[in-house]
Amino acid sequence: MIKVAAPVILPQIEALSQLIGERIGLDFPRRKWDMLQRVVDDLAAESSCPDAGQFLKELLDSPLSESHLNELIVRLTIGETYFLRDKEVFTVLRNHILPDLIARKAPEKRLDIWCAASSTGEEPYSIAMLLDEKVEQLKGWQVNIQASDLNPDVLEIARKGVYSNWSLRATPEDKNARYFTQIGKNRFALAPHLCRMVNFSQLNLATHDFVMPGFGGRLADIIFCRNVLIYFSAELKAQVIKRLTALLQPGGWLFVAPSELGVVNEAELNPVSFPGVIVHQKNEAQVFSDKRSLSSVNSGVNAACRYADIYGGKKPELPIAKLKLSRVTAVAQKLKHSIPQKANNHNSTQNESAVSQFAAQYMLQQIREFFAARNYREVVELIPDDFATAGRKEPEFPEIMACKAQSLANSGEIEAAATTISLALETDKVNPFYCYLAATIRRELGDYDAALDFYRQALFLDADFIMAHFSIATLLKQLRRKGVERHLRNVENLLENLNEDAGLPYNEGLTAGRLLEISRSLSSQVLKS
Repeated sequence: MIKVAAPVILPQIEALSQLIGERIGLDFPRRKWDMLQRVVDDLAAESSCPDAGQFLKELLDSPLSESHLNELIVRLTIGETYFLRDKEVFTVLRNHILPDLIARKAPEKRLDIWCAASSTGEEPYSIAMLLDEKVEQLKGWQVNIQASDLNPDVLEIARKGVYSNWSLRATPEDKNARYFTQIGKNRFALAPHLCRMVNFSQLNLATHDFVMPGFGGRLADIIFCRNVLIYFSAELKAQVIKRLTALLQPGGWLFVAPSELGVVNEAELNPVSFPGVIVHQKNEAQVFSDKRSLSSVNSGVNAACRYADIYGGKKPELPIAKLKLSRVTAVAQKLKHSIPQKANNHNSTQNESAVSQFAAQYMLQQIREFFAARNYREVVELIPDDFATAGRKEPEFPEIMACKAQSLANSGEIEAAATTISLALETDKVNPFYCYLAATIRRELGDYDAALDFYRQALFLDADFIMAHFSIATLLKQLRRKGVERHLRNVENLLENLNEDAGLPYNEGLTAGRLLEISRSLSSQVLKS
């Protein structure tokens, strides 16, 4: 495999990163300049000025045009989502928050909902599905669902309302049958009446005092702003949360992603805990009517709340604990009736360890979700820099490091990926996949002997590791070394017992049947050579 070279970082990249921060709000610190450089290289290659340095100079010497701005937005904000993402969130919305709002707003008969980072539309359309289920209760109501995003390309996809199976992967079959019509191979059109329920607009959350589109000065009952704050600087995160709070009705609800709970620190917002979900409610004279929901917290959050209380309402100074626990103490204060009395000081070490473990478990849960959605940037950003040293004793540490390594590799940051996967292997030397991932990364770096060593270690730990056999065969063939036939024969023997349509672990998209064809073709080439 060809060695992947890191791009040469142009001196003007720092200025471009500052400009992007000011105009778009995206945070590109020094560690992410190589990614920004790759975007500039791509845009330059597509322009009439193929020299990246000259292209960047012209970009910076003149006011950033709307066309250039949109090009940067499209390249830098590509994300992925799906219908009913985070099942617990929509369960809480259906069973708790919507019934409460419908009861409280019955005299007004109006509901205003805003999705502030809607991407390709799956989130607001999922909300529309839930409201469609309550159509009888909402007869005569004015329901206003507005959605916005920075990226004009994803908004165009959202307006069309046509999706693939990948977007429908978490949608129950009955909802698929009710709300989607197949219009082609792997193309499904959303029901027209749901499309009409949502209005889409382009909006930049980095703009000072932004206004919700389509609200005519009204405040929102519900705001969704999930999986976008992680892209912002700390200053901009605080600014956006403050503005979102101002745009909420008293008693209104703010949804952020679990990985973003730590940035919600407005005094007017109170975290309310439901099973598996924390949602923030804006202060009002009458608090949320279902008081029981405050004590129906999942076991992990209950544990964190108890330990927060043990520390006297102060978050323990742990590098891992700061991950997503900054709001846990506030939750604990709201649950004092269900929290045991403070423990003695001699239990502090044990309690500190439990908080740390909870944070690591919580982080891994979010990483798995981001990784499954191919949101590799979010995976990397979610892991604190000091976790590599502070988190080594946590049982989740090797998997977290492996996910980070694979995300870095998928983003083209190969050197960083190599360093990161070594941390996973230091704490779990008997996981064949970590060895396989280390081999793949070393191969990308052109360190073929090290790659072969890691592939062989993976096979030592799991002799039936199909992709390790195949990868070592192709590398040996590339290096013109012996052993290719033996490993290809092992691949074919292992694949012959599998259904030809079966997927293969660690190689998404390649079926057993297709790999068998490739392996046999390679075997034929080797015999002829």
